[in-house]
Amino acid sequence: MAGAPRGDLLSFRAFRAACPAGYEYGYGYGGGLPGLREREFPRLRGITYLDHAGSALFPESLLKAFTDDLRNNVYGNPHSQNIISKLTYDTIEHVRYRILQHFHTTSEDYTIIFTSGCTTALKLVAEAFPWIPEGTKQPSSRFCYLTDSHTSVVGIRGITASMNVLSVPIKPKEILLSEKNRLSAEEQNCTTPHLFSYPAQSNFSGTKYPLSWIQDIKSGHLCPIKIPGKWFVLLDAASYVSSSPLDLGVHQADFIPISFYKIFGFPTGLGALLVNNRIAPLLKKTYFGGGTAAAYLAGEDFYFPRKSIAERFEDGTVSFLDIIALKHGFDVLEKLTGGMEKIKQHTFALARYTYNVLCTLKYANGAPVVRIYSDTDFSNPDVQGPIINFNILDENGEVIGFSQVDKMASLYNIHVRTGCFCNTGACQMHLGISNEDIQRNLQVTEWPVGNQGLLYDRNWMIVNENGVCITQKQEPRLCLINPSIDLKKKIMVIQAEGMDPVSVSLEENTGKEAVICESKVCSHRVKTYDCGERIAGWFSMFLARPCRLIRQSSDMKNMSHQKNTKGLASATNISLSLVNKAQYLLVNVASILQLKEHICTRLEEPLETEELIRRFRANIVISAPESFEEEEWAEISIGALRLQVVGPCSRCQIICINQQSGERNKEFMQSLSVARGRKTNFGIYLMNQPLHSSLPDILSVGSQVLPVLKENMEIQPPTSSEEKCSG
Repeated sequence: MAGAPRGDLLSFRAFRAACPAGYEYGYGYGGGLPGLREREFPRLRGITYLDHAGSALFPESLLKAFTDDLRNNVYGNPHSQNIISKLTYDTIEHVRYRILQHFHTTSEDYTIIFTSGCTTALKLVAEAFPWIPEGTKQPSSRFCYLTDSHTSVVGIRGITASMNVLSVPIKPKEILLSEKNRLSAEEQNCTTPHLFSYPAQSNFSGTKYPLSWIQDIKSGHLCPIKIPGKWFVLLDAASYVSSSPLDLGVHQADFIPISFYKIFGFPTGLGALLVNNRIAPLLKKTYFGGGTAAAYLAGEDFYFPRKSIAERFEDGTVSFLDIIALKHGFDVLEKLTGGMEKIKQHTFALARYTYNVLCTLKYANGAPVVRIYSDTDFSNPDVQGPIINFNILDENGEVIGFSQVDKMASLYNIHVRTGCFCNTGACQMHLGISNEDIQRNLQVTEWPVGNQGLLYDRNWMIVNENGVCITQKQEPRLCLINPSIDLKKKIMVIQAEGMDPVSVSLEENTGKEAVICESKVCSHRVKTYDCGERIAGWFSMFLARPCRLIRQSSDMKNMSHQKNTKGLASATNISLSLVNKAQYLLVNVASILQLKEHICTRLEEPLETEELIRRFRANIVISAPESFEEEEWAEISIGALRLQVVGPCSRCQIICINQQSGERNKEFMQSLSVARGRKTNFGIYLMNQPLHSSLPDILSVGSQVLPVLKENMEIQPPTSSEEKCSG
């Protein structure tokens, strides 16, 4: 690159000099911003706090103003009638006015209902909205929500379902095409109320959705779905108002839930629902708490609510001291920053600079260091908020787990937010995760353990016409067959590309109709029974050779396939399923990663970690701090399970088979041999030990693994990087 050095072009000074109007950095403090940080946030010395989307940080002057107020004034329960309580009531009403002023509206148009947070405000809307359920003479209501919504918005559908009201998810692209759903004048005259919810700003990507949608939807210009009725709009503004001004005088949504800690950092546990007064009289309420009733009878079903909408919905005594703290929050925010427009410009300038720098980061091979999930190029603060969501990649383009990134960032006192941020819809959209992927992942978070190991694990095998076991050594296409266990339906579903799925009952068939036979598994004789002609035909067709599926017979397994394993405490005979050595095979991700470096060097091409893990076909995968430390263990405990190490697993040519394609590559065995000093050991065998606990026998993903070293046979406490069971 000719001209100025690349580092100079990426410097923050150069970025500020090139910033156009609308990107003003520093709230007008110029070079005095470090002084402001030192005065207002001295507790941040040495800390880089990057979780403003999770919570703002309160400045020292806010806390001082609030505590000075509490020292100088006495505040009592606003429901009492004494002078002190009257002062409290009046102060709360002043704060309501201040909130409305902040959002450029008045009490003529909106009512403030204090809640414990944005989530409670959303729940209030769901419970009070005048839904018309299915099955009545009138057209029924619909609840529609943008898929890029916070969990607390999507959760409204749980309440609507209980009211027999249908919920409809709407993808962002679909709402832009919804003009075709425009209703006729007659359909718009229908009075059935529908509710559409969307975020002013995505808490996942920072995308700002058009506030113009509010009026477009209420007027019928845009319709989330084509159905007669009147649309109301719930604008989730919790993320948006933390760094952007919201003018409700222009954009008059019907419901606006917020959490104040997102704006000020203090107080926490306090939010509000801003309700448009035009819909407020339509809201329904069943429960009435203290302070909400003008009159009621204890011995008769009589209740008359208070006239004020706020008092009617604020059950019990409001958090009056926290509400008083809001006054000081608004005062300090204006004093320190100059208002929300200045905050919008400052935070966007930082986000745009960070985005540009992250986009330029490359490895020596030219591969990007990060993958950013955004709908914009961070060029316009009106369509993009100051949230940057990204994954860090390795030099092969593979994602580095967010927990690992979080741990490394913490070492340098950098505090970031990781995970999907309570927004599964946006996470799926940006990462390309299907509904099936998520459901499949949740199905295997835990699994029962029996006396032979994981329940149903290695209970079946495929044999040829002579009853001899077929393995991937002879038939690599076996890896293309995908079995899955459905514990609820008590079946095993078997799938393969180009074949219709077939199922096998988990109930054992050892009656007269079952064909009991004797088979061999790695020189061990086992009693089995045949799974029938239908299943045999399926496998024979897929593998293009005669074969059958057989299952180990449970009533004979303890007699027929036992392993006398040297060194196992309190057990001479251990029951095995159709395995050749032990009940469990464990591999360590740290060991996988070290081996991966050797293989990638020899192959001269990238290799996915998950592909390598699959080649070793373990039924327990852990993440330990050090590579190959598992070879020094004598036993491990995972929850209530205690497993003894039988020995290392000496690998065969099956690791050369790609478990997703069936293709062979001898380089994997050769690389393992070179990496391990001409040995092919990788992973360790484990066997069940008697349990000293009454807890259920369950193995769960994420459980802590506690190893016992060979030399001292004492349980070692987990290191700073805890070992975790991951599958």
